[in-house]
Amino acid sequence: MSIRYNEDLDPNEGPGFGCFVTQAVLFAVILLLIPVGLFAFNWPVWLLVTLLVIDLVLLFFVSMTSVFLLRVFFADRRRGRGRRAGVTKPPTRVITTEPDRAPDDE
Repeated sequence: MSIRYNEDLDPNEGPGFGCFVTQAVLFAVILLLIPVGLFAFNWPVWLLVTLLVIDLVLLFFVSMTSVFLLRVFFADRRRGRGRRAGVTKPPTRVITTEPDRAPDDE
């Protein structure tokens, strides 16, 4: 596996938005379970530490997935900007409120 720089990302070869949402929801649920388990249910410390480690691993995957999706999104938007070769803009029109003047007879 080689490291490639400055190449377009293929959105079909990475995680999708559904994967990101699943990871983010699971991260949020486990993050909320830790204080609830500590204060309301008196869960053992080893279980809370295990949930915290799982949450940290999920945080890593959520962040990497979001970076990938943002790079794909903004790379796609960047292609649409700027001037393309061979494409010209139509001449600009000037709209005035003054009537046309007739040429002076001299």
